[in-house]
Amino acid sequence: MNTNETTGTECAPWCTNEDARGRNDHTCTGDNSNCIELTAALDYLTLDDDGIESSFCFVTPVREADRRPRVSMTWEVGNHPEFRPRLTPEEARRIAAELVAAADVIEGRR
Repeated sequence: MNTNETTGTECAPWCTNEDARGRNDHTCTGDNSNCIELTAALDYLTLDDDGIESSFCFVTPVREADRRPRVSMTWEVGNHPEFRPRLTPEEARRIAAELVAAADVIEGRR
């Protein structure tokens, strides 16, 4: 386990952020998920010839200095700013379950 040389804070067991070791803000991050390609169909976007705009999402465990660990979701749509909600593990599980339930409804599995 790494220890931050400036603050003495222990890194989370899943931390892969070597840059956090000597910094005052000491943010532990784990490995990102694979990039998830998304198709966004939001009204405010400039759409391509096919009527879609590519975007992506990835998920990362994170613990910012003096905070509890969270699940970070990074969403980027076209040229728009990133959206990075920080979720508790319970919130992440609930959102994941609701996404699966909605997909099951659409596909006739429920």
